[in-house]
Amino acid sequence: MTKAKEIRAYKEANPTHKAKDIAKACGVTTTYVYQVLHSAKKKAVKKPVVTEGQDTLRKEIKRLHEDLDGWKELYLSANEALTQLEQDVVGYRAVISYLQGQLDGATV
Repeated sequence: MTKAKEIRAYKEANPTHKAKDIAKACGVTTTYVYQVLHSAKKKAVKKPVVTEGQDTLRKEIKRLHEDLDGWKELYLSANEALTQLEQDVVGYRAVISYLQGQLDGATV
């Protein structure tokens, strides 16, 4: 076991002991104990505390994304319907034009 691991293990087993006591027990300098403990503290992964407000905001953001997806689908389906209507209008104009041409060419 390395001295650093020994220091961390000792501190975990004896959380109330001072750096001077840890140094004496592990056979290192007090400065080295401070360095190891500071390094361990920096490397410790801190789990973020999620507040109720943050949780509420996350839920609202998720709901808004789902609403946007629904609106997007509605828009796309409406856009497809509009495209179909535009094609129908073009078709009707072609039929009207044809009938108008037939009417203009007929003698009364």
